[in-house]
Amino acid sequence: MSEYPLAVIAIRQVEKRTGASRNALEQTAALRELGYRVVILAERGAPDIVRSVGAELVRLHRWPLKGPFRRFWFNRRVHAWCRRHQPALLISHGDVETDDVVYMHNCVHLASQRIHGRELPAGHEVAAIHDHVLGGKRYRRVAVNSKLMAEDFQTRYGIPMAQIEISYPGYDPQQFSPERARQQREETRDALGVDRGMQLIGLVTSGNFVKRNVKGFIDIAAILAKRLPGQCRFLVVGKDDMAPLQRHARESGVAEDFIWRTTVPEVEKLYGALDLFVLPAHIEEFGRVVLEAMACATPVLVSRNVGSAELLEDGFEQLIMQEQDAEMWAEHMVELLAMPELRDTLGPQLAERASSYSHQHQYEKLRTSFASLQQKTG
Repeated sequence: MSEYPLAVIAIRQVEKRTGASRNALEQTAALRELGYRVVILAERGAPDIVRSVGAELVRLHRWPLKGPFRRFWFNRRVHAWCRRHQPALLISHGDVETDDVVYMHNCVHLASQRIHGRELPAGHEVAAIHDHVLGGKRYRRVAVNSKLMAEDFQTRYGIPMAQIEISYPGYDPQQFSPERARQQREETRDALGVDRGMQLIGLVTSGNFVKRNVKGFIDIAAILAKRLPGQCRFLVVGKDDMAPLQRHARESGVAEDFIWRTTVPEVEKLYGALDLFVLPAHIEEFGRVVLEAMACATPVLVSRNVGSAELLEDGFEQLIMQEQDAEMWAEHMVELLAMPELRDTLGPQLAERASSYSHQHQYEKLRTSFASLQQKTG
């Protein structure tokens, strides 16, 4: 038997490319530093990635049919394993009840309200397990990505703020820096087909174009193209069905002004190529892309419905749009684009603000958080 206490992280999928997976791997490193042996319980995962952070991956049988039962099945399998192995800590990523801490990554009820204007149907797969886990209130603490999430859970589930921990995701300063982002700025713009002297405005995301309101971005672009004719190009990056949005761009008369790209590993080059990064999302529980753009000294303009807009409070409120109105967005963007000296000053200021949220800074906060949980087993 190991002399180290056992910590379990329960997450249905653990792969490097997702934000939740990155969080689980960061948690593993912090727990190991505190002296835990870490096992990750998952239905799907990459053993080499898990081993690289010093953890063990245990794959649990996945219920083959879609529906709410699939997630409740995962919850049962995790607890069956834990009854056999008696971990000192059980860290849940939203689909498992625990007496310790639940890390939540999305607000599915709030998202449905803001994106579709309606409540989720009874028995919705994700909502059902979230309601069960959060409504049961077994946890000592709920960790969320933003104040936006904290306020929703406080209202929806009656969770006291004293039990909610706001844990902003971090960024990698080795990859996202002004120097690295702008090293090949002109070459990147040339490769995108952006003529010298034109303004390049971009919306970079992992995907889910409906949630990130790419359609709204096209509407803003159509207005901007009339106010600044022939002066702007628009970049959309992400993995999703582009066809209906490209059709909307054609119908809006701006198809020739748009550049469409799927996700790329060296995304910092795209941030560095932009004159302005925008995210008019209907809802974004955090939005790490905003933090990455800031770290690259790229001016940003974001919706108040984006969690990372909270990083712009106390000094950069002019970069937070309170309304979703396309006319208002376009008007504000015209003002920003007409002030290059402000943008030249603003970029470095945003990079400085972002530096407080690097992986290392956020890792230290995570370690402190786990150390407080450790008192339970001390």
